[in-house]
Amino acid sequence: MFNLFIDGWSGLVFAVAGAGGAFIAFFLLYVIGALGAGDVKLFTAIGAMMGVSFVFQLMLYSLLIAGIIGLLLLIMHKRMLVTGQKLVKWLFFIVILQDMKSVMGMKHQTNIKFPFMYAVIPGAALTWFYSFI
Repeated sequence: MFNLFIDGWSGLVFAVAGAGGAFIAFFLLYVIGALGAGDVKLFTAIGAMMGVSFVFQLMLYSLLIAGIIGLLLLIMHKRMLVTGQKLVKWLFFIVILQDMKSVMGMKHQTNIKFPFMYAVIPGAALTWFYSFI
């Protein structure tokens, strides 16, 4: 509503495109179990306010930071080898055997998890810095 009030119909298109792009991208991550529903709603709202370009930059930075956090957690819990073997097996099933059921099976495995917000906060700071400064 803010973008509609400020920029009229072009603001509404900007907000709908941002919200729609964010929703589609993050809903796919939700379906495979990588994110929770709250993350999908948060990024949809950010997309509506800031636009699709900002939200995809935020997604990139947040996923990179989440990868670093995940790697540090694997090192701390001494699970690098086990997780690496699972990853190779998973990629083999998807790429070679083209078995997409294994993607859904990942959702039900016991994995080390952490709140994605730990990666979103520094990701938002980096996105803001590189977008506006």
